[in-house]
Amino acid sequence: MAILAFTLMAQAQMAYDSLRESLWHAFLTPPDSIRVGCYYYWVNEQVDPKGVKADLRWMKDNGITLAFLATDIRNRTRWDNPWEGQTFGKNKFQSRLWWKNLRTALKTAGELGIEMGLFNCPGWSQSGGPWVKPEEAMRNWTTKGIEICKTKEGTDVMCSPCSPEAQGLEVDKLSKAHVQKHFEAFIGEILRRIPPKDRPTLTTVVVDSWERGKQNYTDSIFSKFRQRYGYELDYTNPGCKKDLDRLIADLVASEYMGGLTEKAHQYGLRTWCEPYAHSPFPANSITYGSAADEVAAEFWVGDHKFRQKEVDAAIGAARRSGKNRVWAESFTDGWPELAKDDWSFEKLKPIADRYFHAGINASILHVMISQPGDDSKPAVRPWFGTYFDRRSRHSRELKPLVTYLRRCNFMLQLGRRADDAYDQRILSNGTTIRFTDDSRFEVTFPDGRQELWDPMQGILKTGEQK
Repeated sequence: MAILAFTLMAQAQMAYDSLRESLWHAFLTPPDSIRVGCYYYWVNEQVDPKGVKADLRWMKDNGITLAFLATDIRNRTRWDNPWEGQTFGKNKFQSRLWWKNLRTALKTAGELGIEMGLFNCPGWSQSGGPWVKPEEAMRNWTTKGIEICKTKEGTDVMCSPCSPEAQGLEVDKLSKAHVQKHFEAFIGEILRRIPPKDRPTLTTVVVDSWERGKQNYTDSIFSKFRQRYGYELDYTNPGCKKDLDRLIADLVASEYMGGLTEKAHQYGLRTWCEPYAHSPFPANSITYGSAADEVAAEFWVGDHKFRQKEVDAAIGAARRSGKNRVWAESFTDGWPELAKDDWSFEKLKPIADRYFHAGINASILHVMISQPGDDSKPAVRPWFGTYFDRRSRHSRELKPLVTYLRRCNFMLQLGRRADDAYDQRILSNGTTIRFTDDSRFEVTFPDGRQELWDPMQGILKTGEQK
């Protein structure tokens, strides 16, 4: 009997050792599927092939294996005079150099094993371009008739902020046909011009936060309203407003985000979106985000308030649609006094930790700016972002930060969430993981043994069986 008991104890110890070692090694070196990414911006057309290759090698050397490329971002110094002080390069939208740079980026990423995404339009918000005709654009019913949506300044709503050649009307978000035509004009054209062998790691179509205001009209709005509610839409009747708002919210989710996702899937791609707004939002964040394949929140460095709205939107959409990952556009900043090249690991880590506790478990750095291939030229420095690129003064701290984020992402994506505790996970074998208040992982194995793992330092304390 004693021999049998000893044998069972030995077998249990071996099982524990195997379970523990497997998880421990994966924690130290997470699998390739755990990717820390970055927003990768081409700013003011100052892009060249040598610089693109150097950008991507810099990412790979520092552990970044996912990049979301926005091809035509325009810098600005002031909102009221956005063209003042601007210097543009030769990378004009869809010029020969633009296509060369894009092919170089996608091909080099494939060679390096960096997964790529493309913003679904020039600029970062929202979905538009020179190909969008007035009758395909966001429009509003007014007492004067149907008009293209306007900004507060009175100009037409266009994709922004982007270079002059790339700017165009925002597409009608209530019409799948117009939305998918827009997709074909930009993403579809890229897929046709650049063969699969030169874009082997292109996987994602990116939709940033909503910054384009509202619309209340589309070609079929009257028939859709009648079909849903059984009475005629009358814009002059205040009694219609609640039903109209609900219809528009549903159409933005199904026709716009659903339409983009449907078209992306036809090409073997997925959609990634931020289901919240920085301007009046005509949609419901939960249904809107549920129509995308991946969802993300956002958090800032200079803004000390917790961004509850963004987190709730992303987590709510993820829970409704069964998504395990909740991304965050991480360490955003803006305006000349806030755009940062004075960051450090110690400064950014507690900000990330706060959002890990809130339910974020996948990280996209904001921002990586493409730099000239000739390092003697001045660095490209926009009004936004924390500068993680190869010209950053704190470039040596990027790899430790990425290592930390990857390990946290790995542990917080394992198994399933424990009830309503967003920073606790339960594995199928009964192991539980808790991200502690002091930023360590408390790992409790099925037999009750407990260990405390630090994402940067390793095991700090090993406890005996409880």
